[in-house]
Amino acid sequence: MPWVGELAYAYVVNGQYYSGFYTIRARNERRAEELVAGWKGRTVVVRHSPDRHDVSVLLKSDQPGGQLGNQV
Repeated sequence: MPWVGELAYAYVVNGQYYSGFYTIRARNERRAEELVAGWKGRTVVVRHSPDRHDVSVLLKSDQPGGQLGNQV
């Protein structure tokens, strides 16, 4: 069974706070933990709907280096 790591993120639009989650698939528990640890405390680029600010997504292509997580 595949493992997943989950990133929780928060963002502000017009003074209102919102949050979301991004899951990263991994081949095992250790790898899932490594991928998530690579983003702890870092800033991510979040896209949100202009009409519904609570609807958001993280895209790998928007992130520094075009990746999410620790790719070591």
